[in-house]
Amino acid sequence: MLSPMRRQHTGLLIIRAWIEQDSAEPLRAQLRSTTDVSSGLEPPLNLTSDERVGEAVRSWLAAVRADQPAG
Repeated sequence: MLSPMRRQHTGLLIIRAWIEQDSAEPLRAQLRSTTDVSSGLEPPLNLTSDERVGEAVRSWLAAVRADQPAG
């Protein structure tokens, strides 16, 4: 008997980053992501710190590993 196949998902994370000169927090980053490309992208997440971008990436990776939507 064949074992049931686990449904595979393909995740996608796009980071667009730029510097806004003359700003108190010059880093700007926009993240677009999904843990399953067949369901489309989540709304964009706009961040202004290295730490928050890193947290968002780690959260997305954890969601991919857990095979559940990022949030």
